Amino acid sequence: MISYLKGILQHKSPGYILVEVGGIGYKVNFSLSSYEALPPEGEEVKIHTYLHLRENKVSLYGFLREEEREFFLLLISLPNIGPKSALRVLSKISPLEFKKAIKRGELTTLTSIPGIGKKTAQRLMLELREKIGVEKEMEVGPDKEGIAKDALSALISLGYTRKEAKKAVEEALRVSRKEADLAELIKESLRHI
Repeated sequence: MISYLKGILQHKSPGYILVEVGGIGYKVNFSLSSYEALPPEGEEVKIHTYLHLRENKVSLYGFLREEEREFFLLLISLPNIGPKSALRVLSKISPLEFKKAIKRGELTTLTSIPGIGKKTAQRLMLELREKIGVEKEMEVGPDKEGIAKDALSALISLGYTRKEAKKAVEEALRVSRKEADLAELIKESLRHI
Protein backbone atom coordinates (compact mmCIF):
# COMPACT_ATOMS: atom_id res chain seq x y z
CA MET A 1 0.00 0.00 0.00
CA ILE A 2 1.13 3.55 -0.66
CA SER A 3 0.87 5.31 2.71
CA TYR A 4 1.90 8.77 1.56
CA LEU A 5 3.49 10.70 -1.29
CA LYS A 6 6.06 13.43 -0.77
CA GLY A 7 6.97 15.32 -3.89
CA ILE A 8 6.31 18.30 -6.12
CA LEU A 9 2.74 19.40 -6.73
CA GLN A 10 2.66 19.58 -10.54
CA HIS A 11 -1.03 20.27 -11.05
CA LYS A 12 -4.08 20.87 -8.91
CA SER A 13 -7.71 21.12 -9.85
CA PRO A 14 -10.95 20.48 -7.97
CA GLY A 15 -11.27 16.73 -7.66
CA TYR A 16 -7.68 15.63 -8.27
CA ILE A 17 -4.03 16.63 -8.06
CA LEU A 18 -0.85 15.47 -9.78
CA VAL A 19 2.20 14.86 -7.57
CA GLU A 20 5.61 14.07 -9.04
CA VAL A 21 7.70 11.72 -6.91
CA GLY A 22 11.04 10.51 -8.25
CA GLY A 23 10.14 11.29 -11.85
CA ILE A 24 6.75 9.56 -11.67
CA GLY A 25 3.50 11.55 -11.73
CA TYR A 26 0.74 10.25 -9.49
CA LYS A 27 -2.84 11.30 -10.14
CA VAL A 28 -4.54 11.52 -6.74
CA ASN A 29 -8.28 11.99 -6.19
CA PHE A 30 -8.66 14.79 -3.68
CA SER A 31 -11.46 16.35 -1.58
CA LEU A 32 -12.59 19.89 -2.28
CA SER A 33 -12.17 20.94 1.35
CA SER A 34 -8.46 20.04 1.32
CA TYR A 35 -7.93 21.46 -2.15
CA GLU A 36 -7.99 25.04 -0.87
CA ALA A 37 -5.26 24.29 1.69
CA LEU A 38 -2.82 22.99 -0.93
CA PRO A 39 0.38 24.96 -1.62
CA PRO A 40 0.88 26.56 -5.06
CA GLU A 41 1.90 24.35 -7.98
CA GLY A 42 5.64 23.70 -8.10
CA GLU A 43 6.05 23.43 -4.31
CA GLU A 44 6.69 20.31 -2.25
CA VAL A 45 3.71 18.60 -0.68
CA LYS A 46 3.09 15.55 1.51
CA ILE A 47 -0.16 13.72 0.82
CA HIS A 48 -1.49 10.83 2.94
CA THR A 49 -2.96 8.28 0.55
CA TYR A 50 -5.24 5.31 0.19
CA LEU A 51 -4.81 2.93 -2.75
CA HIS A 52 -8.14 1.48 -3.90
CA LEU A 53 -8.01 -1.67 -6.05
CA ARG A 54 -10.95 -2.95 -8.06
CA GLU A 55 -11.14 -5.68 -10.67
CA ASN A 56 -10.27 -3.37 -13.54
CA LYS A 57 -9.29 -0.07 -11.91
CA VAL A 58 -6.66 1.29 -9.54
CA SER A 59 -7.35 4.63 -7.86
CA LEU A 60 -5.32 6.71 -5.44
CA TYR A 61 -7.08 8.96 -2.91
CA GLY A 62 -5.21 11.68 -1.04
CA PHE A 63 -5.59 13.73 2.13
CA LEU A 64 -3.60 16.54 3.70
CA ARG A 65 -4.15 15.27 7.24
CA GLU A 66 -3.97 11.78 8.66
CA GLU A 67 -7.31 12.23 10.46
CA GLU A 68 -9.04 12.80 7.12
CA ARG A 69 -7.66 9.52 5.77
CA GLU A 70 -8.74 7.65 8.92
CA PHE A 71 -12.24 9.09 8.60
CA PHE A 72 -12.30 8.16 4.89
CA LEU A 73 -11.33 4.56 5.79
CA LEU A 74 -14.08 4.47 8.41
CA LEU A 75 -16.65 5.61 5.85
CA ILE A 76 -15.64 3.08 3.19
CA SER A 77 -15.82 0.28 5.77
CA LEU A 78 -19.60 0.76 5.77
CA PRO A 79 -21.83 -1.15 3.35
CA ASN A 80 -22.77 0.76 0.18
CA ILE A 81 -20.28 3.58 0.79
CA GLY A 82 -17.53 3.58 -1.80
CA PRO A 83 -14.45 5.79 -2.11
CA LYS A 84 -16.18 8.34 -4.34
CA SER A 85 -19.06 8.75 -1.89
CA ALA A 86 -16.66 9.00 1.04
CA LEU A 87 -14.66 11.68 -0.80
CA ARG A 88 -17.89 13.61 -1.44
CA VAL A 89 -18.62 13.50 2.29
CA LEU A 90 -15.13 14.83 3.10
CA SER A 91 -15.53 17.54 0.47
CA LYS A 92 -18.63 18.84 2.22
CA ILE A 93 -17.94 18.30 5.93
CA SER A 94 -14.91 17.87 8.20
CA PRO A 95 -14.53 14.75 10.34
CA LEU A 96 -15.08 16.85 13.48
CA GLU A 97 -18.29 18.42 12.13
CA PHE A 98 -19.48 14.97 11.04
CA LYS A 99 -18.92 13.56 14.55
CA LYS A 100 -20.78 16.49 16.07
CA ALA A 101 -23.71 15.92 13.69
CA ILE A 102 -23.80 12.22 14.66
CA LYS A 103 -23.69 13.06 18.38
CA ARG A 104 -26.49 15.63 18.10
CA GLY A 105 -28.56 13.49 15.73
CA GLU A 106 -28.63 16.24 13.08
CA LEU A 107 -29.98 14.54 9.99
CA THR A 108 -30.18 17.83 8.08
CA THR A 109 -26.40 18.27 8.29
CA LEU A 110 -25.88 14.85 6.74
CA THR A 111 -28.62 15.18 4.13
CA SER A 112 -27.03 18.44 2.94
CA ILE A 113 -24.19 16.30 1.53
CA PRO A 114 -24.80 15.53 -2.18
CA GLY A 115 -25.82 11.90 -2.68
CA ILE A 116 -26.97 11.32 0.91
CA GLY A 117 -30.71 11.12 1.44
CA LYS A 118 -32.66 10.77 4.65
CA LYS A 119 -32.49 6.96 4.79
CA THR A 120 -28.75 6.89 4.10
CA ALA A 121 -28.19 9.59 6.74
CA GLN A 122 -30.16 7.57 9.30
CA ARG A 123 -28.16 4.44 8.45
CA LEU A 124 -24.87 6.35 8.73
CA MET A 125 -25.88 7.67 12.14
CA LEU A 126 -26.83 4.24 13.38
CA GLU A 127 -23.74 2.45 12.04
CA LEU A 128 -21.17 5.12 12.94
CA ARG A 129 -22.43 6.08 16.38
CA GLU A 130 -20.53 3.29 18.15
CA LYS A 131 -17.60 3.13 15.71
CA ILE A 132 -16.56 6.73 16.26
CA GLY A 133 -17.19 6.65 20.00
CA VAL A 134 -20.24 8.88 19.91
CA GLU A 135 -23.23 7.82 21.88
CA LYS A 136 -26.10 9.29 23.77
CA GLU A 137 -25.28 10.35 27.28
CA MET A 138 -26.45 8.08 30.06
CA GLU A 139 -29.90 8.96 31.18
CA VAL A 140 -29.16 9.71 34.84
CA GLY A 141 -29.78 12.65 37.08
CA PRO A 142 -27.00 15.17 37.69
CA ASP A 143 -26.57 13.90 41.25
CA LYS A 144 -25.62 10.40 40.01
CA GLU A 145 -23.67 11.37 36.88
CA GLY A 146 -20.19 11.07 38.46
CA ILE A 147 -20.76 7.67 40.04
CA ALA A 148 -22.41 6.39 36.83
CA LYS A 149 -19.39 7.38 34.73
CA ASP A 150 -17.03 5.71 37.21
CA ALA A 151 -19.09 2.51 37.13
CA LEU A 152 -19.16 2.62 33.32
CA SER A 153 -15.35 2.93 33.22
CA ALA A 154 -14.97 0.06 35.66
CA LEU A 155 -17.14 -2.27 33.55
CA ILE A 156 -15.29 -1.33 30.37
CA SER A 157 -11.98 -2.07 32.08
CA LEU A 158 -13.39 -5.51 32.99
CA GLY A 159 -13.76 -6.22 29.27
CA TYR A 160 -17.38 -5.36 28.55
CA THR A 161 -18.22 -3.22 25.53
CA ARG A 162 -19.26 0.38 26.09
CA LYS A 163 -22.76 -0.45 24.91
CA GLU A 164 -23.16 -3.40 27.31
CA ALA A 165 -21.71 -1.46 30.22
CA LYS A 166 -23.88 1.62 29.61
CA LYS A 167 -27.05 -0.45 29.44
CA ALA A 168 -26.16 -2.35 32.63
CA VAL A 169 -25.32 0.80 34.61
CA GLU A 170 -28.54 2.52 33.50
CA GLU A 171 -30.56 -0.54 34.52
CA ALA A 172 -28.75 -0.77 37.87
CA LEU A 173 -29.48 2.90 38.58
CA ARG A 174 -33.11 2.44 37.59
CA VAL A 175 -33.74 -0.45 40.01
CA SER A 176 -31.60 0.97 42.81
CA ARG A 177 -33.86 2.79 45.27
CA LYS A 178 -31.25 4.10 47.66
CA GLU A 179 -28.04 6.04 47.22
CA ALA A 180 -25.50 3.38 46.25
CA ASP A 181 -21.76 3.77 46.49
CA LEU A 182 -19.53 2.90 43.55
CA ALA A 183 -18.85 -0.70 44.62
CA GLU A 184 -22.57 -1.43 45.09
CA LEU A 185 -23.42 0.16 41.73
CA ILE A 186 -20.80 -1.94 39.93
CA LYS A 187 -22.04 -5.08 41.67
CA GLU A 188 -25.65 -4.31 40.71
CA SER A 189 -24.60 -3.48 37.14
CA LEU A 190 -22.89 -6.84 36.79
CA ARG A 191 -26.22 -8.52 37.53
CA HIS A 192 -27.72 -6.81 34.48
CA ILE A 193 -25.09 -7.89 31.95
